[in-house]
Parts: sequence; structure tokens; C-alpha cells
Amino acid sequence: MIVLYIILGIIALIVILLHFSVKVTLCAQSGEKPVIEIKWLFIKIYPRPEKDKGKAKKPKKEKKSKSPPSDADFTDEQIEQMIEQANLADKQEEAQDTENIENTESTEDTKDTEDIEEIEETKPEKVKLTKEQKKELKEQKKAEKAAKKAEKAAAKAEKANKEGVLAKIKRYFNMVKPYIPMAWKAVKKILKTIRFTKLDIRLVSGKEDAYDAAMAYGKLSAAVGNGVSLIDSIFTVRAKNVAVYCKFNESAFEYYAATVVMVRPSALIAIAFCTGVNFLRIWIPQKIKARKERKRREKEEKAKLKSNGTELLTNE
Repeated sequence: MIVLYIILGIIALIVILLHFSVKVTLCAQSGEKPVIEIKWLFIKIYPRPEKDKGKAKKPKKEKKSKSPPSDADFTDEQIEQMIEQANLADKQEEAQDTENIENTESTEDTKDTEDIEEIEETKPEKVKLTKEQKKELKEQKKAEKAAKKAEKAAAKAEKANKEGVLAKIKRYFNMVKPYIPMAWKAVKKILKTIRFTKLDIRLVSGKEDAYDAAMAYGKLSAAVGNGVSLIDSIFTVRAKNVAVYCKFNESAFEYYAATVVMVRPSALIAIAFCTGVNFLRIWIPQKIKARKERKRREKEEKAKLKSNGTELLTNE
């Protein structure tokens, strides 16, 4: 019994904690950044406090760059050897360049002669077709026509597949259709659980001309009224102050909007549980009907097979 009491106490504590609303404070003012804060009980979910970065890291010591060896580090004999090696390398490069030039000239001459021979060999000659070659040409034309017909048949098959896709979409829609009213009711309930409390909207509009200022004031007040009524039709709204002010002989536009959005997690869980139960109430009978129809078809097929077998025996 003690274990049951402990379990019941834990469940009751969870239910009580879930009954407290999550609060989202929103505030926007002209000339300032918008403010967003999310709290649940005494826990601040967003924005999170910044962590201390700790002690500043010590700057790394710069490595001493090694200076390249100067000419004073080499002896006279080493300098002479280096000069001789550079001269030998220059001579070898000049010899290679001359050989490459000679080879390219010889290859160009051979190419010219080969091109002339090829042009002389490939002169057009009149060719007479035999009967067998003519038959082969006719067969090729027939094969091309057959390929075109096959392409047309493939295009028709693609169109039929597209029509099949539409049929599949209709079938899936008919499967989902019974759940649409239930889902719409659940969405409406969830939206109504969202409460806009302490709604404070203050707008200031002004124009240099009095007529323009009055017209702007009328349009703005109508837009604000319609917007608040639309939000009230979707969510639960509790307004604190909604006002529009007009300024004359001055072009200006200022705004201030603040509200606290509240949602109870327990309400969302309850709506989700109810929608799940309703979903099962629709889904289980559909599955039972589909199973009965499948069994009925299997019985009909077995009966047809038996009747066909008896007819064959009587004929024999």
C-alpha cells in the first residue's frame, strides 16, 4: 500500500506541475529590439544566462624566426663550385631547346605529306547498290518505323501511369477523409487553449496635413480593431489597452505592443489523449471491415475453384 501511495503522490505532483502555464512575454517598441522571454514556474527557459568565459588566455610567445644563411657563411671554394654548377645547367637547357625545335620541324613535314596522301585517297566515288543492299535499307526503314511506334506506345503507357497516380491519391484521400473533422476540432481546441493576456497596443500616427492625418488615423484604427477581433476569434484574448493616437502638423509613426502568451501543458496533453481515442474509434472499425471483406473474397475464390473442379470432372 505504501508503494501505491507513493506512486499516486508522484502522479498528483506531475499533474499539478503540468497545470501551471508556460509564459511567453513578447514586447516590441519603435526604435528598440523586440524582447522574448519564456518561463515555466520559476525556471527561465529563454534566453539562457551566458556562461562566464573564465580567465583570459595568456598570449602565446612568438617564435623566433631563423634568419637565412648569408654569403659570409660560405667559403670562396664553395662559391666557385656553385657558379660552375649554374653554368653547366644553363648549357644543358640550351641543348635541350635546340633538339626540341628540330624534332617539331621534322614532325610537321611528315604530317603535311600524310595529309596530302589521305586527301588523294578519299576522293568520292560513285557506288552502285545491289539487290541485297537495297533489301537491307528497306529493313532498316521498317525497324525505324517500329521503333517510333514503340516510343508512342511508351508515351501512352506513361499517361496511363499518371492516371494511376491520380487514382492512388484519391484512394489515400478517401482513407484520410474520416479523420479530417476530428483533426480540425483538435486544432481549434489547441488554439483556444493559447491565451493572450495583458494585451497592450499603442499606436501613434501623424501627418503634416490635417486631412491626411485624419484619414491615416481612421485606416489604422480600423486595421487594429479588425486584427484584434480576428485574433480573438482564433485564440483567447484578454486586452488591457488598445489605443490609436493621432498627431497633426507632424509626420510620425510610433508603436508599442506587449502581451503575455500562456499555455497549460496539461490542456495540450488532454486534447492529444482525446484525439488519440477518437482516432482509434474510427481506425479499429475500418480495420475490422477490411478484414471481413478480405475473408469474404477468399471464400468466394475457394468456392469458384471448387465449382470449376467439379465441372471438369463431369466433362471427363
